[in-house]
Amino acid sequence: MDCEICGCEIKGNPTRVTVEGTVLDVCSKCAHYGTTQDKWTPVSRKMTPTEKVIVSYKPKRDAFDKLDDEINSDYAQIIRKAREAQGLTIEELGAKMMEKATLIRKIEREELIPEDTIRKKLEATLNIKLTEKVASKDQRGGGFIRGTTLGDVAIIRKKGK
Repeated sequence: MDCEICGCEIKGNPTRVTVEGTVLDVCSKCAHYGTTQDKWTPVSRKMTPTEKVIVSYKPKRDAFDKLDDEINSDYAQIIRKAREAQGLTIEELGAKMMEKATLIRKIEREELIPEDTIRKKLEATLNIKLTEKVASKDQRGGGFIRGTTLGDVAIIRKKGK
């Protein structure tokens, strides 16, 4: 076997070293160019028998099917008035809800629309309702079923000859 660095014939067993991330078999003269690699020993893994899993596929549901309520457009004023009525500061409300005060401050400034989990915490803590029922005809755009097409928004220019 030849040394993979200098090319001379290796007498005896080669030394396995790692040079810049590459594992090489080298002679004893070239072994100082890398770090010697310990002999590899396999790691025993305990295999546990797996149970047969029966996978049942549920039909995918549209996320908008379960939405019946929509958040009020004046949610920030409702939250601020309810908080002030209870005599709470933003920091106190945040501590009561286990949320950061900066998050509540951004919601009151209308920089953020509260997610469902935060909305539910706000409703429970302040005893308010932030959502309103939306009729299904409102969601479809007043009965206009066709939808917008590319031709409705694009300006088509004809090529001049």
